Amino acid sequence: MLAIEGVKLMVALFAVALIAFALDPGMGLLTLAKFMAASFGISLLFVLGYPHIRGVKKGDNVQIMKGALPRFLGFTGVVLDDGRINDEVRVKLSRGREAVAILESYQGLFSHARVKLMYEEKTQVMR
Repeated sequence: MLAIEGVKLMVALFAVALIAFALDPGMGLLTLAKFMAASFGISLLFVLGYPHIRGVKKGDNVQIMKGALPRFLGFTGVVLDDGRINDEVRVKLSRGREAVAILESYQGLFSHARVKLMYEEKTQVMR
């Protein structure tokens, strides 16, 4: 999830700031505090901007909006095409079925990207 990646980046940047503080004898506590604040700010910008820069890539999990209570039912699928908001993408559903959907939102802090199903392609599965 995006929140975990943001925390990893923040911890890594905090570590760099602490190492710089340890190696530079002339660095004061105010400079260290500024480096820590910059690390936190960079992490926030990453969390806010990364989904919009990246979009949705093939193989990403998506939440499928179908029915009255899509957030509570938890339908998920896997995107088969790269896409941006309002693009049509193919989504692989359970049991190998595929559907065409429109990308409605990017990945959130604790949620997958959301798509709205347009139509489902019926395919026969050989057993």
